[in-house]
Amino acid sequence: MEAVAGFPKREVRAIGLIGFAHMLSHLYWLALAPLAPSMIDEMQITAVDWGLALGAFSITTGIFQTPMGLLVERVGGRRVLIGGLLLTAVAIFAIGAIATSYWWLIALMAIAGIGNSVFHPADYSLLNASINEERIGRAFSLHNFSGQIGFVVGPILTVAMEPFFGWRGAIMALGVIGMIMTLLLVLYGGRITEGNKVKKQSSIVDSLRDLLTSKPVMLFFVFYMCSSLGNFGVTQFSVLAFQPMYGLEKVAVVVALTAYQIGTLILIIPGGILADRIGRYDVIMLSGFGIAAAATYLVGTGVMPFWLVVGTLCLAGAMRGGVNATRDVAVRRVIEHLPVGTVFAFVSTGFTVGQAFGGLVYGYLFDNYPPNYIFYASALFTMIGALTVLLNGGTRNKARTT
Repeated sequence: MEAVAGFPKREVRAIGLIGFAHMLSHLYWLALAPLAPSMIDEMQITAVDWGLALGAFSITTGIFQTPMGLLVERVGGRRVLIGGLLLTAVAIFAIGAIATSYWWLIALMAIAGIGNSVFHPADYSLLNASINEERIGRAFSLHNFSGQIGFVVGPILTVAMEPFFGWRGAIMALGVIGMIMTLLLVLYGGRITEGNKVKKQSSIVDSLRDLLTSKPVMLFFVFYMCSSLGNFGVTQFSVLAFQPMYGLEKVAVVVALTAYQIGTLILIIPGGILADRIGRYDVIMLSGFGIAAAATYLVGTGVMPFWLVVGTLCLAGAMRGGVNATRDVAVRRVIEHLPVGTVFAFVSTGFTVGQAFGGLVYGYLFDNYPPNYIFYASALFTMIGALTVLLNGGTRNKARTT
């Protein structure tokens, strides 16, 4: 990594440790999905019950993200990251070990969500302190990349382990991986720079007021929320929508979703290099999301052959992925006196809000309108998110040009 991206060894170690923890965060989001049939059958619950259990994880993650950001200000990111990762790992392990009833499952998923809430505030605070200003965009892109890898690896791991260890053994193994990573952070966490501004003395009320009265922060909250809503339509409902649109089996239409996810990975790291070199973040964000919205809308029209739909969705994913690092660097630039970890925690809560509304919005559209509307709505939310950049002057006048 050092020879390719120009990072000193100290920064490589910090990015590696923080990135692996971030990968586990994303891994836990999707790793349980392939185990759902077995868990539903053994616990004798319904699909709705299963959805509520997943919701418990998402809800507590969203609720506790901003409080965890405030905690990072006061005790430092390393402690919060270690504590959160350990809590998540233990809760995941306990699901496999002792969750014999539905209410145990709900409780443990909620606890795991609390642990998961630390990653955005702690990770971004530590990266901000550990990485040189000239390389922060690339560092953010590598951090995003590690999270996307977790999305891919999680389901593969559980699918591979379940035939040998059962669903309980597979989940416990995931918990053990998290515990091992926690130990590594305890032993080598000193290689991650904490920074000199981690402890803030202002009251929690003052910190919350600063967040809620900051126009740039609130605009980024809306941006993250709309981005999440736009993404949710493709990732969660495209398979359902494509089947009636093209008359294909599920296995065939999953190819399009896979292309979208692969596309997201393709431009993440190049996007980080770009974020370090540009002075107009708004141009990149508007261009990337504008192209993604147009591509998604085009997919919804149903006028293209399916092979071209696959390529178009790959393009939409690539445009979204390429914007990620620019988005994160832009947040960092416009927050001024506010603590980095707390701000990232707050705006990232927009993702959770978007996911919470996404199921209702797209479920209603799918039940009451032609399936094309899934993609039209996804494109609309993506474009609304992009347009918030026009109101956020800090994304175009505080960056350093090179």
